[in-house]
Amino acid sequence: MLALEHRYYGPSNPFKQDYSTENLKWLNSEQALGDIAHFHSFISDEFKLTSSNRWVTWGGSYPGMMAALARLRYPHLIYASVSSSSPLQPTVDFPGYNNVVAHSMAATSVGGSAGCLSAIAEGHRVIGEKLVTAEGRRELETSFKVCKPGTLEDVRNREQFAGDGVVYLPVQGNDPSCTTPYCDIASICKIMADETLGTSYERLIQLSNAMHPVCIPISYTDMVAAMANTTNPERIWIYQTCTEWGFYQTCNVGSDCPYTQGLHTIHVDEDICHAAFGVTPKELKAQIAFTEAMYGGANIQGSRILFPSGEIDPWNAGSVLKSPNADEPVLMVTGASHHFWTHPSLPTDSPEVNAARVVIWNQVTEWLNLA
Repeated sequence: MLALEHRYYGPSNPFKQDYSTENLKWLNSEQALGDIAHFHSFISDEFKLTSSNRWVTWGGSYPGMMAALARLRYPHLIYASVSSSSPLQPTVDFPGYNNVVAHSMAATSVGGSAGCLSAIAEGHRVIGEKLVTAEGRRELETSFKVCKPGTLEDVRNREQFAGDGVVYLPVQGNDPSCTTPYCDIASICKIMADETLGTSYERLIQLSNAMHPVCIPISYTDMVAAMANTTNPERIWIYQTCTEWGFYQTCNVGSDCPYTQGLHTIHVDEDICHAAFGVTPKELKAQIAFTEAMYGGANIQGSRILFPSGEIDPWNAGSVLKSPNADEPVLMVTGASHHFWTHPSLPTDSPEVNAARVVIWNQVTEWLNLA
């Protein structure tokens, strides 16, 4: 088993700590796939491997995408692939992410409930009403302990405050065995579904104050400045979203998004791409369309690629959920979050997660045993 680091992430960076836009021009999936091919040659020489040695790529999330694309691009090098929780469908506007967040907060299999989801959505609806008036904004700043008075006068700060939720919902990484406060869906819903704790809005306040005992720092200006800071490694993945993948988790009016709808529109992310990297909205759309044309998106046409996804995982909205062809099987893991079956095994793992590991093992074994 060999672990390969993606270029620019970690020490594998040709420009050390300089993440200027000019230096990031070699950061893209095609270059990284070339690295995999080169790595294949190096290891084959190092260990005297031949064509009879079959390679299988594995990964979860973006590494899962790379695992599948390596099989697609280099079928003569990569024999099979397990591409877990991999959102291979590039898209600029990605409302599906928060639609699945809503589904997951209502999922009884992981401690969610319809009442919990309803309270979260209703509380954020009330916040939206209060953001409209100066009096309401003062109340919100006081109740939710916003660090700097007057912060919510800037409409961009309102998006930072409620457009992605005034509380963190641990859906993507939901772990039923966690023990820290408010670390999973069940612990969040224990508060949000308890009507004895006040209105939905009041429950959100209590939960937010518990998560932020001092105050909540909110500044769109500071966030953009951080993204424009060429020593900030967070620019690496943001650059890839602006130039290849998109995945912007909007909360549009009329969607299932449980946050304050209409604040996080696609314009928020378009502005960040332009401010941080000089990528215009037109260029952004063209780049994402080009990525889909290169790889096929969720209709990727390869063979011997297995696509497991988690029911609770919001990224399944962009993943391969329907077999593109008979040689590319899919697997939906009930109650599982983002590639949870790739984590080290624990006694607390659900039967569904353990069963998924068996399915994956058997599928790869079957492939490797082919004549």
